[in-house]
Amino acid sequence: MENPIEKGPERIPTKGEVMEVISRFAENAVLVRELSDEKGLYLLEVKVENKESTESTLYRYARRGEYPDHNDSSETIIHVAYYEGEVAVGGHDVAVYNSETNEWEVVE
Repeated sequence: MENPIEKGPERIPTKGEVMEVISRFAENAVLVRELSDEKGLYLLEVKVENKESTESTLYRYARRGEYPDHNDSSETIIHVAYYEGEVAVGGHDVAVYNSETNEWEVVE
């Protein structure tokens, strides 16, 4: 008899899936950094520059778990940070990955 509490390994979103979610919030985003390990993609950063000012927006995907660089995340999430020059001036989570449904949930 199968134990209903036991599950297989958590499904990890692909780069394409993450970029698709980010594209809901950002146009003309440029890939800044992409890091993977044996499990798959664990960090992805894309940036949107404002051509008329020094403002920019950084979207960061982070997979739940520990990473090879000894950092970690308690959930699989996409966060946005707003910058004026090199200084962060705000930010918030925009989407959280639900591992039960394998769907992204937009944070209101």
